[in-house]
Amino acid sequence: MPRVSANVHVSRPADEIFSFLRDPRNLAVWSSSIDHVIEGPITAELGDEYTCKFPGRRRAHRLTCTASAPVEYLAFRGACMWTPLGRHSPELEFRLSPGRRGTMVTVSVKPHLDGGMIILAPFVTMAWRRDLPAELRILAELLTNGECPEADTSDGQGAEPPVG
Repeated sequence: MPRVSANVHVSRPADEIFSFLRDPRNLAVWSSSIDHVIEGPITAELGDEYTCKFPGRRRAHRLTCTASAPVEYLAFRGACMWTPLGRHSPELEFRLSPGRRGTMVTVSVKPHLDGGMIILAPFVTMAWRRDLPAELRILAELLTNGECPEADTSDGQGAEPPVG
């Protein structure tokens, strides 16, 4: 499946940003991919599971921390969300690259689709490509008390997004 990536520079240390991202409840504050987290640990460790609501869904679903390397990398994957056409399991990855004036935050989204959902892959990718930069600007504003940085997007097809 195609992957969509965006990055934003945040004028905060990487450890502070990582601490914020490790609390999945914060996803609902800035990301349209999570409506709210109902239960689970406050800070995510590898394998931790959360019960959450995805936008437009009546049922609660599972969100799992699939990777955690302190201050560098964090990943979550949503449980298979059933639709009449097939299933969708979004995966969110966060890469942090510290620099002299803050941290470059790169977020990648890989929608795992099966069944008839595969034919909708271009539309799902287009929606993420549209929404992710605005969401990263919101994240950066939250972390920097209102500074308004620019977010860049790139498709994650084949190569890693530029960081730095």
